[in-house]
This record gives sequence, structure tokens and C-alpha cells, in this order.
Amino acid sequence: MTHVLLIRPLCEGDELEFAEPLGIERLAGYLRMRGKASVTVLDRRLYERERSAGSCVSTFWEDVRAACDDAPPVLAGFSLMTARDVPDALRLHSRLRTWYPQARFWAGGVYVTTSPAEAARRLPASILLVRGEGEASLLGALDGEANALAARPLHPNEWAPAYRPHVERYASLGCAVNVQTSRGCPGACVFCATPQLPYRLGRWRPRSLSLVADELEYECRRLERGGLPPVFNLVDDDFGPLSRLEELAHELRKRELTIAFACEMRLAALIGQPDLAQRLARLREAGLSRLFVGVESLNPQTLKAWHKPYDVGRLEETVVSIREAGISLQSGYIMWHRNQTVEGALAEAEELRRLGLYTHQAAVSRLIVFDGCELAKQSGRGAGFEPMSPEAETFYSQFVRASEGLQKRWVVAAVAEPYLASCALLDRSPNELQKLREELARINDCSYELLRTQGSPS
Repeated sequence: MTHVLLIRPLCEGDELEFAEPLGIERLAGYLRMRGKASVTVLDRRLYERERSAGSCVSTFWEDVRAACDDAPPVLAGFSLMTARDVPDALRLHSRLRTWYPQARFWAGGVYVTTSPAEAARRLPASILLVRGEGEASLLGALDGEANALAARPLHPNEWAPAYRPHVERYASLGCAVNVQTSRGCPGACVFCATPQLPYRLGRWRPRSLSLVADELEYECRRLERGGLPPVFNLVDDDFGPLSRLEELAHELRKRELTIAFACEMRLAALIGQPDLAQRLARLREAGLSRLFVGVESLNPQTLKAWHKPYDVGRLEETVVSIREAGISLQSGYIMWHRNQTVEGALAEAEELRRLGLYTHQAAVSRLIVFDGCELAKQSGRGAGFEPMSPEAETFYSQFVRASEGLQKRWVVAAVAEPYLASCALLDRSPNELQKLREELARINDCSYELLRTQGSPS
């Protein structure tokens, strides 16, 4: 049978959050479901993590040889999340094309989809670039279709369950199982590339929740057999309305599944919902451990400029409801941007503190203009941090330097917190979670005092 090799390269520099490579796992599942190929999925980052943890039993290149020497790949692909994945992809390509000269090479992922021109400049012309979702494109390439790279995206109900040959290895390292339940987003945030994607990719379309529950149930049973906690992360840009989350909870109850899961939702889906605390409490009973919401700013004018409307005046009641339900809350925030002043940042930090939403990450978060977003079109500049006034630049730089030690501590704790919150909901390691949250609280307290002191008149 035709053999396909799918690889996630190493990330240049520090990787903030280690997770399984869902993109290539989904592609592998689709090709296997259609019976078109045997597929090998290899993640360079998994070997690095296992080596650091002292649990590595083989090397990446040993496993490439074991999988490919007797069945050389016809297609070999790289999944690129950001530009920092490119250097290792180039190293991989150089060696693999020597070992397996008959293979055709391709690259896909978020980086290729949102920055195609840059990707084309940095990658050899012999590497085909697949924008968007690659299921139909790769299937067409295997069938020899000339226009395979222009294949239409599938409906989410046509997606196959991800092929996760190494799920136990990831879970042993404290990784949740990632599951995608929808495509696109109904939002129009100017700092996000999703609204600028072609209509079929950017428009929000849900996957059948019975299919989602099938995938959750299958992986839950695998984890249980391995004695590992059934922890999941729903990785949608936006899960959808609250009623859809309640429908998923109903599916889980029908199947008597005991899992813990986190998801990302837009504030617009939560603000103003009747009986929010009670409904969220029932969702927690079904396994909802954590919500990530994009607050982004407390300034209505900034929100308007960013095309991110929500009623700031009702944020507090929403936050209170989430906490009353016993659900862990993480909020995205962009403190520093083109129109921010030092006085404005200090005022926002104080209000975030009052709401219980202040984190060190919020205090150092700065708006990045990514290729493919509306802001990039508006500014006409290349990707990078949005420029600020000299006063704001100076204040920001001084605070980042002064809080460098806090940043390192915060990242380590914040990355571990979601998984531990899910484990605690499953009655595993609650004391460890409490200690971690105390550490996060200390870091945030120190950060706020540092920020306030730096902004006080001398």
C-alpha cells in the first residue's frame, strides 16, 4: 500500500505550550479511513520532551528508518504552525530527499495558510504548499489529480477521527487530547487571520456533536485502559453558542462518559445568557473544567476599532457566574497597542485586578500584527509588534525587563494549570492544583505591584 509520512518539525526557540500535532493526526485519520495509504505520524517535539523527561526509548531518525526503509514514502509532509518551524523543516527535507528520492514533499498548516507568500520565499520550490485543510488535497495528490492542491475543504461532518498512534505518550507528559468540533469563527477581529480566510475556511461551521462524542468516547476508553486521566481540549477558534455546549453535555451523559474538558468561547456567547451560573454548573458536572474567553480590552473604543463588540458593562456578572459554577477561567487580553497610553494601561490593569482577571501575561501582552489579518492590510507594514508612542514603548520595555523572572515563572505555571484543573475535576491531584494556583497568585501580585510602582510619580 502507498505510504505517507507526516511530520511536525521542531520549533526554533522556546515552545510555550506542548501539545499533540492535531493537524497531521487528522490528515492521517482521513487517509486511513479512505483506505488510500498507510500513514506514519512523527512529532519531533515529542522526542525532545521525552528525552527531557528521561522516558525516550528511541530516536526520531531510528523511527523514520523503521517506518520507511521497507516502505519508502510516496508523500512526505511537514506541518508548520509558525515561521519558527521552518528551519527544522528545511533540515528534515534535506536529509529525507536524500534517503527517499522518489518522495514528493509538501508543507501545510497555519503558517502556510496565512502567510503563503512568505512560506513560498523560505521553502524550496520543490515543496508543494497546501493552504487550508489538506484532507481532500492530499487524497487528490495520491490519486494523481492535477488540480489536487485546489481541492475544496470538506464539510466538518466529513472529517475523520484523528489518528493518534502516540496518545498515551502525550498523556503521560501531561497533554490533553485535542479535538476540533467546528471550523472558522463568526467573529471579525482585525488582529486575527481567520476572518480573512477564504469563505469556505473562515465561515463558522459546526461538526455533528454525535461525531464529536464518538471521538471523545473512543479516546476516553484508550486513556482509561492505560490508567491515564481522560482530559480533553476542544481547540476550536470558537466552540459556538452555549446551547451547543449543553448539547455536547447531553451526549456525554447519554454515553455515561466521565471526562474533563476545556473549550474556547466568545464572550458574546456568554454575556446576557439567562441563568448562566446554574447552566455552567450543570456543564461542570458533565466535565467542563475550564473556559478560555477573549476579553482583549476594557476600552469600548479599542474594542470597536478591533471589531470585537461585547458589552463591557456586563463582563463582571459573566465572570462572577463562571466562578460561581466552579469553572476555571482564562482570559485573553491585549494591554499594549498603537493607541494605548501608560495612564490607560495602568487604569486597565487596576480594573482587571478588581475583576480578578489581572495576570502577568495580560500586563506584558502586546498586539502582534500577523500576516493575513485585517490590521496587516490596514497598516501596510510587515508582521510584528504594532508600534506605540515613545512614552509607551519606554514604559513597556522597562516593565518587561524588570519582570523577566516573573515571566518565566508565570509561563511554567500557566501552561500546567489547565491540565491540573481537569485532573482535579476528576478527583486527581487537587492539592497539586491548589499549590500551582497559589504560585500563580503570588506571581500576579508581584507583577501588579511592580507595574503600579513603575507607574507611580517619582
